[in-house]
Amino acid sequence: MLEDPYRWVEAVRNRREYLEDQLQNTSPVVALRYVDGILLLTTTPGPRKIFEIYNEISFASIGHPADMEKLRKVLIDIAHVEGFNLSANDVNLQRLVNFGIAPIIKEAFDDLIRSPYIARALLAELDPANNGHTFYVVDPDGNFEGSNDFSAIGANESVQKIKSYLEEYRIDSSFTVAFDKALRAWAFGRLALEDNSVVEDLSTDEKVSSYLRRELNAFRIECGVLECKAPTVSKFRLLSSDEISDVVNELGSF
Repeated sequence: MLEDPYRWVEAVRNRREYLEDQLQNTSPVVALRYVDGILLLTTTPGPRKIFEIYNEISFASIGHPADMEKLRKVLIDIAHVEGFNLSANDVNLQRLVNFGIAPIIKEAFDDLIRSPYIARALLAELDPANNGHTFYVVDPDGNFEGSNDFSAIGANESVQKIKSYLEEYRIDSSFTVAFDKALRAWAFGRLALEDNSVVEDLSTDEKVSSYLRRELNAFRIECGVLECKAPTVSKFRLLSSDEISDVVNELGSF
């Protein structure tokens, strides 16, 4: 089969379609800058999705839990070896993506007799010195894309809706405003998949609020932050359920 170029292209296309189908119903992860750092947010009924990789770098993913965990461990190993052999300052997100996780994912995807990684990853890096925070999304085929103000992972259509919702977001927003915007962007992305008319609907905010009231009864919010002013070497912190409840209460009812 692989000796025929057409069949090889067809096999790759089928493989890509299969992976997208597996990720179609996953809960998106939204990441954005705010005045004091970076916020990552999702909702989940199951395993944790947001983690620290190294000091100022965090990782979130969607997909098969086993593949998500494999990629997380690979990133931690690469980052810590780099930090040990060189220095902590030499560990940066661009190197982890370009020379670490992306080639590994691409190799698995291109080898048609191996199982690919059923996962899409989002990585964020804090750069408080230069105010140059960075996001990277790595797809199941090893392709990746960087951005600076916000990012998201999920089904492709859902991510497009989330990004459109965040177009007017201000990166100098407070944590509470960023939390609210990220949560609403998550809901907008999920809702837009069910009802395309919501994108142009003047009552979008009301529909998003209604969707949140319904869905948050079945899911729990997970939120992690990279804080510029954190006094420790590690800038990552996963918010507790009590902290999240306090923010939700501060925002009032949806």
